[in-house]
Amino acid sequence: MDRIDDDLRTQMELQEITRLKKYIPKKGNVLDVGCGLGEFLSLFDHGWDKYGIEISQYAIRKAKKRGVKFTIPNKADNFDLVIFRGTIQHLDKPFSEIQKRIKQLKPGGFMVFLATPNTGGLYYRIFQDLPFLDPKRNFLIPSDKMFIHILENLGLKVKKIHYPYKETPYAHPLKDFFFFALRLFGIANKKHAFPKNMMEVYAQKP
Repeated sequence: MDRIDDDLRTQMELQEITRLKKYIPKKGNVLDVGCGLGEFLSLFDHGWDKYGIEISQYAIRKAKKRGVKFTIPNKADNFDLVIFRGTIQHLDKPFSEIQKRIKQLKPGGFMVFLATPNTGGLYYRIFQDLPFLDPKRNFLIPSDKMFIHILENLGLKVKKIHYPYKETPYAHPLKDFFFFALRLFGIANKKHAFPKNMMEVYAQKP
């Protein structure tokens, strides 16, 4: 079913595309792994050929109306940009999927992981959970250091890791640190946004 219109989600996506444009060319081929309804791909300019991978047939029909293609060219060095937005933790064979997409990425192209959980932050190290995790649907939940190691071992060069907390519409620092303290002392168990809970990883194929 369609998502309820979420202004916070829309603000977050606009922030992500703004940061992404600092690294990507102005046009080319982009692949979104787990593209959902195609909302994020719809933020790309007309100079982009937009491709998606998605398991929901309903979502595929909706994304096609936004110009997303689902017939993925089976050739190497095809994409200028591959995106995993909030999806890597849901894949049961994440390394195989990353390796497959690296082969399809052009030399100099970028693989970008957005809205990705980070188990290297203070919140997870203390409480062993994050507000947005769903254990039944999670396989690999990486830390920032682990993810750098994985991607570089697979042949990518990590150019930048960004932790989108302060600028996001979900951040309420005074309230977040207050609830953090309450949970730390066992007074409350409210899950909430916190610095370094999530990360964005920008990696480039040599």
